[in-house]
Amino acid sequence: MSLILGQALALFAGGLVLHAIVWRVRRPASYRAWLPWLVVIFGPVATAVAWAVAPGPLELAAVLLLHYVLAAAYTIGYTLISAFSPSVEILKRIDRAGGRLAVGALDLPFLAGALTDERIRNLEGAGLVSVDGARLRLGSRGRLLTGLVLWYRHAVGLRDGGGG
Repeated sequence: MSLILGQALALFAGGLVLHAIVWRVRRPASYRAWLPWLVVIFGPVATAVAWAVAPGPLELAAVLLLHYVLAAAYTIGYTLISAFSPSVEILKRIDRAGGRLAVGALDLPFLAGALTDERIRNLEGAGLVSVDGARLRLGSRGRLLTGLVLWYRHAVGLRDGGGG
């Protein structure tokens, strides 16, 4: 059981490394370009590697089942991380300002209509920001989320401020 778990996790981790390398060498320009790359990396490439190392057909099936579940969750999650998000942009702006920023200083012209009181209330309700008068302060959950998203985006070669 632990051998299967270890192989599946190693297979998935290898896919993540290959994904980061491919994105660093030549980052696909759009969703229509990167989705097939993820399918190839986590599908046929991973299957070939698993086929080569699995001791038998039952183990191969178990390793691939776990790997495909992780790969599907990752592919869906990658869409969320790589896409433009007004909420993440707000969190990043507050983080760059040292953790505190006046609401009026959120100069985000590309968010016309997206930056509303409702969005700020949602961020506050989730513990991502706190409202201190007319100022927003990044909460501990907001710092953690912003740090993880930025670390990952940089790891795969994505720039701040856009999708990809």
